[in-house]
Amino acid sequence: MNFIYNIACFFILGILFISDVCANVLEVTPVQLSLSDKQRIGVVKVTNRSDERSLLQLSLLDWQQSPKGKDRYKTSHDILLTPPLFVLPAHRTQVIRFALRHPTYNTLQKAYRVHLKEVQQPRQKKLGQTLYFLMDISLPLFVEPQKILENGVWSIKVLDAKHTQLNLYNDGNVSLFLNQWQLLSNQPQGPIMKKHSTFTYVLPRCSHSWIVKGDSNINYTDIKSNINGHSKKSALHRL
Repeated sequence: MNFIYNIACFFILGILFISDVCANVLEVTPVQLSLSDKQRIGVVKVTNRSDERSLLQLSLLDWQQSPKGKDRYKTSHDILLTPPLFVLPAHRTQVIRFALRHPTYNTLQKAYRVHLKEVQQPRQKKLGQTLYFLMDISLPLFVEPQKILENGVWSIKVLDAKHTQLNLYNDGNVSLFLNQWQLLSNQPQGPIMKKHSTFTYVLPRCSHSWIVKGDSNINYTDIKSNINGHSKKSALHRL
């Protein structure tokens, strides 16, 4: 709590002594990228909506997760990104192309992160102090397998009287993107669990857990979730 409070005070005091706060506004489409053996080339459009030019740099990271869902990144050159460094004038659009270097025959989806980072450069001096924010955008990029199997397995485990652990295991071969879930009970007059919003990727053969606060005696039997843009109801396995 003190840490958050100190940051808030520092930010407010900083704004009081800075006459201008500036950030280039970059519009990127699409925000999720994919390649496959049948589609080996893709494009991304970056538009500079601000009044100043931006110097932008591209980089690629191999994206993996531990069995419990902790993200792990390392530099990769599996995919060609061009141009790797470019100047984007104000109110202009740049087309970025990305392509597989070699044919792929993977049975599991490969995941990467494309980083689009604004590089600091000399700015025109203005009267007073100016605070600039540099943009750093991370886009998921997936190389799809030849055959797609989407399969998430939900389970629930009682930890104590007021806490349960909800777990989603990805037993398919493509990533699962979850943005909402809601626990359901088979008791007609039972309490209704509120919907929980999230922003979670679970890569193949990995899992992600949530700690749920509430009465552990409630018999939750199913879960309603939104995964990869589709709403579905799934059975809950009790551990």
